[in-house]
Amino acid sequence: MAAKNRVTINLEDEEYEALVDVATRADRSIAWVGRHAIVEFLVSKERKEVPLLAIAGTGSSPFGKPKG
Repeated sequence: MAAKNRVTINLEDEEYEALVDVATRADRSIAWVGRHAIVEFLVSKERKEVPLLAIAGTGSSPFGKPKG
């Protein structure tokens, strides 16, 4: 699946170095690590709060699976 949206973030030097280290140790790209972290964050927020996508009226999870 090709990514359809691009996000740009600014990191402090230490944050970037830590990200590169994680990506290197996992043998993954920095983009993969970033996407993985974002998805984990969204899933965590969905479990703890009102589902994020339900606020937008979709009623689905970040993965498009029906709830229930």
